[in-house]
Amino acid sequence: FQADDGIRDTSRGLVGSEMCIRDRYTTCPPGSNAWTLRAGKLKLDQYAGVGEARDARLRIRGVPVLYMPYLRFPIDDRRRSGILPPTFGTSDDDGVELAVPYYWNIAPHMDATITPRIMTKRGVQLGGEFRYLTRADTGEIRAEILPDDRNYDGEDSLRWGFNALEEGLWFDRVRTQLDFSAVSDDEYLEDLGNNIDATSTRYLDQRGLVSYFGSGWLTQIQVHGFQTLDQTIAPEDRPYGRLPQILFRLSPAEVLPRATSRLLGRPTVGLDAEYNHFDHNHKVHGQRITATPLLSWPLNRSWGHLIPAARVHLSSYDLTATDPGSETSPGYVIPSLDVDGKLVFERQTSWFGTNALQTLEPRLYYLYTPYADQNDAPVFDSSELDFSFASLYRNNRFTGRDRIGDANQITAGISSRMLRAASGEELFRVSLGQVYYFADRRVQIDGPTQTDTSSPYIGELSARVFENWMGRASLQWDPDAEGDPVPRRTLRLEYRGPERTLLNLAYRTELTTVEANRYEDTDLSFRLPVGTQAEMVGRWLYSVRYGETMDAVAGIEFGKCCWRMSIVGRHFKRRPDEAASTSVMLQIHLAGLGAIGDPIGEFLEREIYGYSVD
Repeated sequence: FQADDGIRDTSRGLVGSEMCIRDRYTTCPPGSNAWTLRAGKLKLDQYAGVGEARDARLRIRGVPVLYMPYLRFPIDDRRRSGILPPTFGTSDDDGVELAVPYYWNIAPHMDATITPRIMTKRGVQLGGEFRYLTRADTGEIRAEILPDDRNYDGEDSLRWGFNALEEGLWFDRVRTQLDFSAVSDDEYLEDLGNNIDATSTRYLDQRGLVSYFGSGWLTQIQVHGFQTLDQTIAPEDRPYGRLPQILFRLSPAEVLPRATSRLLGRPTVGLDAEYNHFDHNHKVHGQRITATPLLSWPLNRSWGHLIPAARVHLSSYDLTATDPGSETSPGYVIPSLDVDGKLVFERQTSWFGTNALQTLEPRLYYLYTPYADQNDAPVFDSSELDFSFASLYRNNRFTGRDRIGDANQITAGISSRMLRAASGEELFRVSLGQVYYFADRRVQIDGPTQTDTSSPYIGELSARVFENWMGRASLQWDPDAEGDPVPRRTLRLEYRGPERTLLNLAYRTELTTVEANRYEDTDLSFRLPVGTQAEMVGRWLYSVRYGETMDAVAGIEFGKCCWRMSIVGRHFKRRPDEAASTSVMLQIHLAGLGAIGDPIGEFLEREIYGYSVD
């Protein structure tokens, strides 16, 4: 428990190492009654950094809100063992709830928090958190157990949750990471989660990795599994576990001495190689070995670049639980060639009275990958990439390594940017591109062969409209489409003002032929100061397609300096046809005494783009 420094209202001087006060303590400025602690006897020990109050009454704005016959609290930022401010609340499922955490200051680099939690309708839950910090790594372990949940109708009334986090860097070259979570049942977080977004969790990560960084190369071993909490996901649609994944990556490196001609550039070689064991209980699984050696010859200049490259996609499988008659050891060898060329033209100009540099950047990208039948190979980690401006210049239209798209195509794109001459800050950018196909695309995950001779146009636009306003837009235009000629579009407007003011407005639509991927949403979020003592926050995510509010957050925070009170509510739907869940959080923070209630800062950082806890 750490207290904030502040101003102490005193009526007596220092006596030895102790400061005795008649009856009042606060960290607020003189004359403020935002909060005060009144006591029959109050003693402050400056040397030990603690205060003691007997017959204590906590007042907020002069109103008594809490009585304690005895209270011991810190008056500086030194950590100490002791009882932290409790949290309390009530709900239909839990009844009256009270949690009283105890903080244990084990050592300067190690601490723990033990939290009994009483729920009148469920029982008593015991939770604990252990944290440590060493020279090489930091970690956190959290666990909870409810021996007998009286309000749970599942098979076992014993319910528990566990989470472990670790991140470290050893000997400047070895990196470790751990993120492991598990719960006793699928409803645990929804019933007993103590944060406001627990009901939106569909999977729990169970991942650990060790990486070694060499000079220009990397090797990594990772195990990655999941616990699925959303029972609407069919067993066969749940993600594969990687048990394990072994990766080796050689960064592109020059293979000729630097003394060779600068005019012709220097060739580089690289390699990506992986071994994976994919685990699944309900469909085909097994091992996969892949390697992709790369040879390129980049020629980079200030006025552009020309980069020819050649790679070979190598893959081999050893499969289990395949369909009768299916290949158990498929594999492929697929070469690929591409050439990327770009020119950069510049001119001095002005942008609304500001000296600026304007660029014009045409770009051509040719890609050739012959067709190879990959239908015998399962789809472990591949999916089709969303069509965007960035994907125009990728050498594979699929993610992962199970599908290598056949291609004989050229991409033509052009971009123009406006840069502030004094600082190089981007003020305006517009990009447009299209792919022209010289052959059908036969490799697919789902759906028939694609026979179009050209892709839709894809465009992006961003502009600093005014000093604090930024606009962004992207759209896909298909003049030959049978339905909407603009099946995908995103419009964003952002405001970043003084006093932490922010506003985000967005409209997003996806009208593809795949029904499950179709959406049309509007998204509004904001952080707005109200006077000098309060600010409002909120988000409204609305599905235009279904006419449903999918996520609504509203909150207000009062106070500054020595006290704050935050109230946030959320109305959330996982799917349009499901019932919504409603949650409310309350937190009161008194500088020097601590916070009462649930922390909400991290939740708002996830919900509101650009929000940060100060």
